[in-house]
Amino acid sequence: MAQDREPGLARLLRAVSTVRVPDAVRAAFEAEPGEPAPGQLWRTRWDETVELVVLLAVSDENVLAAPILLDDRCADEDTIILPPAQNSLTTTIAMWAGLARQLPMCILDRQLGVADIGVADSGWIERLVEAGATRGRRAAGPLDPTNEVQARLTDALDYLASAVWAPSGSGELGRLLAEASLGPPRLIELLDVSPPTALALRRGQAAVTPDQAAKLALALRLPDRVILEANPAPSRRLVQRMSRPRRRAQVNRLAARRGVEERSAWLAATYSVNAMAARQTGTQEPAWDERIDQYFQVTLES
Repeated sequence: MAQDREPGLARLLRAVSTVRVPDAVRAAFEAEPGEPAPGQLWRTRWDETVELVVLLAVSDENVLAAPILLDDRCADEDTIILPPAQNSLTTTIAMWAGLARQLPMCILDRQLGVADIGVADSGWIERLVEAGATRGRRAAGPLDPTNEVQARLTDALDYLASAVWAPSGSGELGRLLAEASLGPPRLIELLDVSPPTALALRRGQAAVTPDQAAKLALALRLPDRVILEANPAPSRRLVQRMSRPRRRAQVNRLAARRGVEERSAWLAATYSVNAMAARQTGTQEPAWDERIDQYFQVTLES
C-alpha cells in the first residue's frame, strides 16, 4: 500500500484532511497539553514517526496505549471500531486494542480529544460492543491488506517504544577536571561560580550547565556534548517531570527560539534546571515542577 510508505506526519495530515475536525478537538490540539489520563486520544511523535493513540493506563514514566486509525477497512479481529458517538472526533475510528503496549511518556505530543471507552473497569471491551462498537475481521490470508497495516503499526510502536531523550550521565566530570588540573580557584575564575559550587564540580558532585560546558570546552579541548554527558545523572524524578507533554511543548518553544533541535533543547533545559536546583537545595530533593516553571519563565518570557 503506497500510503504505508509515506512519512508518518505526511500520512497523518493526509488522513486528517479527509475528516471535518470538530471545533472542540481543534481547540484541544492547539491548547497547552494537559496531564495524560486514560481514555484520552493523543498524537504521538518521535522523529518522523507519528501515530494516533488512545491511552488505556498512565504511570509516572509510561502510558499503555493502543494505536487508532481513522480508516476501519483493514481492522483485524482484535480491533474495536468506535462509532462517532463514542469519541470526540465524531467520526468512526479503529482502535487496534490487540497492539496495545507500554510507551514512554515523552512520545506524547498533542491531545486530540477523548473516547468514551471506560477502561478503568474490567470488561470494558464487551461494554463498548454492547454500546454500539463493533469488531474488525480476521485476515483472509497472508496477502490480506490487514496484515500489512498491522505490520506497519507494529513497526511504528516498536520505534516509539524505543524513544529516549534523557541523559544517563557518566559522572566523569570530576575526573575530566582533575586530568586538566582545573581546581576550584580556576573554576571560580572560569565559570564565575561560588567556592562551594566550584568544589562540588571538582568532586563530581554537581553538574555544569550548557553555558558552563561551552566555557570548559576550550580549557578541556573537548566538545560541549562530551562535557555535558560527563555530568552526574540528573534526578530520575526530574527526568519524569521533564518528560510530561506540557514540558515537551515548552521545550519545543525553547528549541524554536534558539534554533536548535528538540532533543538539544531538552538536554539544555534539564541540565540547567538540575544545576540550579543543586546550587539552591544541595542534596535535598527539590520541588521539581517549581524549578522547571522558574526556568521556562526566564528562558521563554524574557
